[in-house]
Amino acid sequence: MEVVIKERAQKSIRKITRYIFDKGYPETAIKFTKQLEEFAMTLGFFPEKYPICRQKSYNKRQYRCVPFNKNYIFIYKVQNHKVVVFNVVHAARIR
Repeated sequence: MEVVIKERAQKSIRKITRYIFDKGYPETAIKFTKQLEEFAMTLGFFPEKYPICRQKSYNKRQYRCVPFNKNYIFIYKVQNHKVVVFNVVHAARIR
């Protein structure tokens, strides 16, 4: 299934990259960004594998939440035979 990463999710990934880069780890920032992007693409294989988000605002829209690397959550939905990634947020922001 095709995976579409919305602008908001792309912006979040860029912010994560910048944060790691600014901490003095440019190689790690590049590597982690690649891992985030690759993981997003894997959501197309089994898009309904992950549960509907428990947080009320995401749940009512039927978004799915999947943890990545313990600290980040991918928020996505299956729409029109595509996986649409809406955002990537730090896990502390979604609790």
